[in-house]
Amino acid sequence: MTTDPNPPTGIESSAAVVDVTKTAPGEFQEIQLEVGPGGGRKQRFQGRLLGEAREYTKVGVELIRVYLSRKGKYVVHRRVSEWSDFAATIWITDWKKNWREIFEIDDRACADYTVEIVESFEDLALRVPAKIYRSLVDVTEHPQTEDLDI
Repeated sequence: MTTDPNPPTGIESSAAVVDVTKTAPGEFQEIQLEVGPGGGRKQRFQGRLLGEAREYTKVGVELIRVYLSRKGKYVVHRRVSEWSDFAATIWITDWKKNWREIFEIDDRACADYTVEIVESFEDLALRVPAKIYRSLVDVTEHPQTEDLDI
């Protein structure tokens, strides 16, 4: 267990900046995202996944993924499914054997997909839940793998 001598501050005061020039070229890949009602259209770009989060509410499930594009912009992809979109017969007949899958978003649910392009990391805080923003700040401020000299 490591101890950080600088405790984290509030989200408002932390301004993380991703230096795209330090990203290895091999880390970027082609990303293809579904867009629109039912995800019938596709949009693609070169980038990499920074983080994702699921939020369960009384209305439904929202899956949010944040990508970093090759040009340094942030892409917020949302998939929103309402509970009413899930087939009731599947829930009733399969709940005993597949109860863990109930909370997964799958192809049986109709969803609405949106893509939003954000210019700066600070603007990202206004468009994603605090939970995912905190994880993005952590990923950008610390290396993914840290070698300990112990």
